[in-house]
Amino acid sequence: MYNHILEAALRERSHHKTGITEGEALAVLFECRKRLGPIESSERGLDWSSTALANQLAYDLALLDLAGCVGIDCDPTSFDQPQRRRIEIEQELAELGVRLDELDHQPSSSSEPR
Repeated sequence: MYNHILEAALRERSHHKTGITEGEALAVLFECRKRLGPIESSERGLDWSSTALANQLAYDLALLDLAGCVGIDCDPTSFDQPQRRRIEIEQELAELGVRLDELDHQPSSSSEPR
């Protein structure tokens, strides 16, 4: 079911999006990755599950963009088990020298709180 939601989000977004560079895709992925972690119980409101889903969708869209920029063939239909597919794509990126775990330790380029 998640892959259908991801496909719909990709279709909707593709109407508004043109080509993206590898650097732009990496920057977007970094921002999305910061929001991907678990939502603390103190931060949970009535819509915490929709927020978590939106964060996952944003990350996966950014992951698909970056994968496409570096020549990794993937599409939303392969996200029937999203966490497993994320790990596979992240491993493929690492094999190409794009180490996403290193992004987690870099300071944010934005000074605005989110």
